[in-house]
Amino acid sequence: VHDKFEELDYPYDVLWLDIEHTDGKRYFTWDDNLFPNPEKMQSKLWSQGRRMVTIIDPHIKRDNNYYVHKQATSSGVYIKDSKGKKDYDGWCWPGSSSYLDFTSERVRNWWADQFSYDRYKGSTSGVY
Repeated sequence: VHDKFEELDYPYDVLWLDIEHTDGKRYFTWDDNLFPNPEKMQSKLWSQGRRMVTIIDPHIKRDNNYYVHKQATSSGVYIKDSKGKKDYDGWCWPGSSSYLDFTSERVRNWWADQFSYDRYKGSTSGVY
């Protein structure tokens, strides 16, 4: 996309990536086939004065093979169902999803930690 915008002299400042940039609609991941080297891509954009935003919504795909979901479940950061017993199971872009309890400071801190470079592999200071 960037190279085509350059070819056409199309002005832009920020390249936005929706959920399709992820591996199987799992936030904080990259699809290795579409983005084999996300750090290099971000560096190229940054060097040309451009920025990148990756869309990350506040719901998590319920997938026991997904490290964020496993950690969220074991940490107890999801909102509960109407009986207050089980993690709420809703539906959104990735399919079966749970939602974080942002009323809790502990959960907000946990969520913020997910954006660190050592957790969000492939991210750099050039991605927002």
